[in-house]
Amino acid sequence: MLLYHYEQKGLWVLTTLIILLVVLPRQFSGGRDTFFLLEEIILPDTNFSQIPEKQYSVLELNQADSLSLIRIKGIGPYYARRILTYRERLGGFHTVNQLKELNMTYFNIDSSAHLLTVNPALIRKKDFEALTFKEILKHPYLEYEDVVLIFQARKKYGAVTYDTLRKHRVLPFHKLKKIKPYFR
Repeated sequence: MLLYHYEQKGLWVLTTLIILLVVLPRQFSGGRDTFFLLEEIILPDTNFSQIPEKQYSVLELNQADSLSLIRIKGIGPYYARRILTYRERLGGFHTVNQLKELNMTYFNIDSSAHLLTVNPALIRKKDFEALTFKEILKHPYLEYEDVVLIFQARKKYGAVTYDTLRKHRVLPFHKLKKIKPYFR
């Protein structure tokens, strides 16, 4: 059977390598079994239990700056800025799972949750009475209609607190549950 040109070339390269790496070293070593002109290959004894695991420092989300966020694999400058902006709008993170609300495509929160922690005591609680309509509207959990209901309750009940909203059922329960850590 005829060999194609590239097959002939491949056989020539293979033959040359065998001669250079096996035959010639044996000739120069005086008949001893050597390979690649080495006397003997000594592999180190590797025991995987002796290799220390990487120690990761846990990052507090409510105190982290952009440089410390960037050190986490999957978070670049863009995601770090989004996290910090969202934290500012919220007033602080209550749980690590709130990062899922940012819909970060290239960062898996579930696989990196062990690197992050949240201290709810660092949340800056806001007072409904001290905030304007626009300031309350900036909170990501409240929509325009919710803020209108809060201001109607302020006119009707006087001073509005979280307890007033809950007692008079101004907002639905699921909204009250979400905003509870952020308002007095």
